[in-house]
Parts: sequence; C-alpha cells; structure tokens
Amino acid sequence: MKFRDNLLCLRQQRNMTQEQLAMLLGVSRQSVAKWESGQSTPEVDKLVKMAGLFGCTLDELVSGDLSGRQVNSAEVMPDGAPAEDVCGYDSHMRKFASGIAAGVALIIAGVAVALLADALLEERFSQAVTPATIIVFVAAGLAFILPAGVGHASFTRAHPFVEDFYTPAQKEAEQRAFARFLTAGIALILVGVVAVIVTGVSENEQIQEVGAAALLALVACGVWCLVRGGIAHGMTDVENYNKERADEQWERDNPQVGRACGIIMLAATALGLLLLFVGMAASDAGNSGLATVCAYFWVVWPVGGIACVITSLAMKAAAGK
Repeated sequence: MKFRDNLLCLRQQRNMTQEQLAMLLGVSRQSVAKWESGQSTPEVDKLVKMAGLFGCTLDELVSGDLSGRQVNSAEVMPDGAPAEDVCGYDSHMRKFASGIAAGVALIIAGVAVALLADALLEERFSQAVTPATIIVFVAAGLAFILPAGVGHASFTRAHPFVEDFYTPAQKEAEQRAFARFLTAGIALILVGVVAVIVTGVSENEQIQEVGAAALLALVACGVWCLVRGGIAHGMTDVENYNKERADEQWERDNPQVGRACGIIMLAATALGLLLLFVGMAASDAGNSGLATVCAYFWVVWPVGGIACVITSLAMKAAAGK
C-alpha cells in the first residue's frame, strides 16, 4: 500500500477527522488533505510523530500494509465527540495576553514614576533618578514582552492549525469579560484625564507634574486592561488564528514578500534617521520651524508598517491568494 492509503485507513479506523489529526501533528488541515490525496508527502519528523501516534513503525507506515491491523477500541473516537484543546491553545493565549499587557503597562508606568520623581525630588537627585527609572521599567517591560513574543512565535510554528473547541457559552463568557476589561480600561484613562484637568488649573508646576504622572499611571492600568482583554477576546476567534497562520505560511513560501517589506522598512529607517539628524541640526541653528517638522521623524515607521501591509496584500491579490 502507498503511504496515503495507510494514512487514510489509520485515520478512518480511529474515526478521526483531518482537523483532529492536524492538531495532534501540529500541521494545517490542508497538509493532511494533501497527504491523503497524494499531492505532497510529510517531512521525516512528521512521519516519526505519526508512527508513534498510530503505534506502528516508520517502514510499516510508509510502505507496509496496515489495513488489516486491529485497532484498540479505546483509540476510536466516539461519534459527535466535541473538539478538545489538545495543544494547550487556551492556556498559551492567556499567558501571551498577560505577558504583552504587563510589558506595555510597565513601560508606560516607568514614565509615570519618572515624572513623579522629577516633580518631588530635588533637581540634583531627579537628574539621576529619572533616566534610571525609565531604563529599569523599560527593561522590566521587555522582560515580559520578549519571552511572550518568542513563545507565541514558537507556538504558532508548532501549531499552524487549531480546531475550534470553544463552545458558544465559552465564547459568550469571553465577550462579557472583554466588555468588563474595555469598560475598566476606558474608565481608568478618563479618570487620568480628569486628574490632569484638575491639577492643570493650579499654578504650581509641581502639582501639574504630579497630575501628569497620575495620568500616565492610570493610562498604564487602562492599557493593561485593554490589551489583556483584547487578546483574550480575540483568542476565541480560532478561524482567524488559522487564517493568520495560513497567511504566514504563504509568506514563508513566497520570500519576495519579506524582501519587499524589508526594503520598505530599511528605507523608512534611513529617512527617519535623516529627519532626526536634520532636526537636531536645525535646532542648533535656531531654525525652529524645520526642527518642529523633523520632530515627527518617528512617523515614518508606522507609515512604513502600513506600506508593508499594503504591499503584502497587493502581492497576495496578484497571486490569487
């Protein structure tokens, strides 16, 4: 028998769907479909994993005849069995949401603490404490963001397809939780705005700086709520997760997209640095108008990111993706 016949037989003997097998192997459903239709063959590591899953040798799986092998009833999946989170998707996404939210909040909080120190400490102390505080909080924020990002990238590579296992009740509960996070986040930011308005009427510069610090502290808490709630809410859209992984696979198979985006971002970086240095020179020369314009040098990076997205979409459309 051919490998594809063995695979189809083993899967059907266990009453297993292509989606369920894909999740267990850490591949997309389309990959399983292509293997069974003979359009492609799996890599060696997937074959080894498959052999272990079905309890056979690699030789038996690739070139043997497994159609007559008896299957233990415990290995047969019952009809209508609900989908299960066999790859730990839910716990991973919650951990990812908490890590990103904590990291972003810490970076914003660092600026708030620096402002507060600048307002309350004597100038000779604040000049040393303020930059040190920002550095410490940025480092702490990155200590959350970087591991979360690396872990998420590793997870998505290992699990390019996840079968939607969330029940309607679970999705509804997550929507309610997101509404609470959204409400809390907006409320905290609004309270911070009120604090700035109240302290802004004072002629005491120190009080104004304390108000600005309070605003940023509340914004940090509000952003934590918004980011944490938003990512956790988005995780229930498993269909979108699978689409994003398919898009990533397409981009890996078409490296010209990455090269085009790399060129765009390099050009944006060069332009941004040029504007920065021009702005510094204009400021030294007393040209306040040019210095003000160049102060927005950072805008080139968001614009470059948008250009990358547009380029990627255009190349996908041209390829019929």
